[in-house]
Amino acid sequence: MATPALSPTGGPVGYLEGHASIGPLQPVERIGVPTPAPPPAACTSRGLVILTADTGAEVQRIAFGADCTYRVSLPPGSYRVELDRRGIDTSRDLPRTVTIQAGQTTRLDVSIDTGIR
Repeated sequence: MATPALSPTGGPVGYLEGHASIGPLQPVERIGVPTPAPPPAACTSRGLVILTADTGAEVQRIAFGADCTYRVSLPPGSYRVELDRRGIDTSRDLPRTVTIQAGQTTRLDVSIDTGIR
């Protein structure tokens, strides 16, 4: 069994990871025509805010990677995850409360609506 990674304070950590789907990316999306993948800048300009579930204190603010994925290490506990709002972006998946356990990975995929119509 692997030893859990340690936080900067020396305690064990768990991980929160996932993928963001972003769209629409253009005003008219046609039925039967595949939606284009978001350009890297559409991903890296967006992210999440992680807050403590009990007090709402901000723990960390993260940007998505160029492929719209993210992974962050956190001490065990309950957290509220929110969209780092920029412009008119919204998400039906957020806010969401997640529980992080030492040495384990919790997955949270989110769909972001850009508001383009």
